[in-house]
Amino acid sequence: MPSTSSVKSEGLFHGLPTFPSHVGKKRTAIVTGANGISGQHLVRVLSANTDVWETIYALSRRAPAKSTGKSHVKHIAVDFLDNGPKEIANILKRNGVKADYVFFNSYLQVAPKAGEGLWSDTEEMGRVNLKLLSNFLEALTLASAIPKRFLLQTGGKHYGVHLGPTSSPETEDDPRFLAEPNFYFDQEDLLWDWAKKNNTHWNVTRPGFIIGAVKEAAMNIVHPLAVYAAIQAHLGASLDFPGDIQAWDVGKDLSTAMLISYHAEWAVLTEEAADEVLNHSDSSHFSYGKFWPVLASWYNIPYTLPNPDASAYKVLEMPTEPPPRGFGSRGKVNVGFSFAEWAQKPEVLAAWEELKEKHGLEHSPFDDSLSSFGLIDGEILGPWPRALSMDKSRKLGWNGYVDSKDAILDTIHELAKLKMVPDVLVKAQANGTSH
Repeated sequence: MPSTSSVKSEGLFHGLPTFPSHVGKKRTAIVTGANGISGQHLVRVLSANTDVWETIYALSRRAPAKSTGKSHVKHIAVDFLDNGPKEIANILKRNGVKADYVFFNSYLQVAPKAGEGLWSDTEEMGRVNLKLLSNFLEALTLASAIPKRFLLQTGGKHYGVHLGPTSSPETEDDPRFLAEPNFYFDQEDLLWDWAKKNNTHWNVTRPGFIIGAVKEAAMNIVHPLAVYAAIQAHLGASLDFPGDIQAWDVGKDLSTAMLISYHAEWAVLTEEAADEVLNHSDSSHFSYGKFWPVLASWYNIPYTLPNPDASAYKVLEMPTEPPPRGFGSRGKVNVGFSFAEWAQKPEVLAAWEELKEKHGLEHSPFDDSLSSFGLIDGEILGPWPRALSMDKSRKLGWNGYVDSKDAILDTIHELAKLKMVPDVLVKAQANGTSH
């Protein structure tokens, strides 16, 4: 039988779901990692939908730097590593926490091995992040606070996109790539076992690289990219592209934090989506080559194209063969220059100090260059696609969309308000044009 549903637009975001069957039901939610890039935006989305959400418990290691100003958002400071399950359960009970739905966004980025890539210490990444989840799940059981649905957010690294070419598009039923440890697999197994034992339901969502503006959030690609463009403009230099033609052309799905949050809300409130793994992307075709002239226009500077001379590049080989695709040779990356190395140049550091003083900037990506500029090295230089299929969500009724370029511009504006970057230098409109 045909089915119908109503959708709405909120600013840049279109095709968003409405929830008439949940209006007035006074739902409660727990959002963990509430200070992070996903958690903060999820609190914003849920707290704005007062027709559905009566109380939102925002859990994080530290109290937020700035209150939401909304009485139905209850911030609770709790550390899932320093506290064991019993201590966490006692904190939940002491604060009267009961939730219909749980959104687990807690994530900890550990220091990499000396001289190696950002995610090189797979053993410690796994130990820490699995403990975050296991302690909290056990605490929910001890506190008799079992939700109707528990949503775990993981990410595109599930498919091995950080290790080399994958099967494309990536679909939720792709087999696990087991050549290297991946704590996402352990987290999924833990959640599924816990949900079965506690007779409840779950979701797992897998976004790509996340676009959003929050202070001190790990894995924020827009922050170092905006700093790079602002410094090049300050130096009177061009927006140089670091990779080859393949890196320029390749499509890479992005995931905007606000749209991830709308999708998470839709997932847990959609009965047909229970016990499903769901990809997430903006559903906006994106390549860094197509975006590069747009970014340059926002800062009123010229840009360069990839060098056609193969000898101009340093070739880096990925460690795994075959790659996550399951066959073929290991991934190769052609590096014209590295953002991490650019960030060490004396003239760049001097320009940043001048911009900090001029704009009153308060947070420096140069304090940890590998986690910021090394992050966009990996993102922009890789010549293989990231195409997160949204077919499954669409079949279940999801229609959300945002233009990733518009989302990046909006994020730069927000980062400027947070005193993390200078704003763009020209008046740029949401459709990607400037004047």
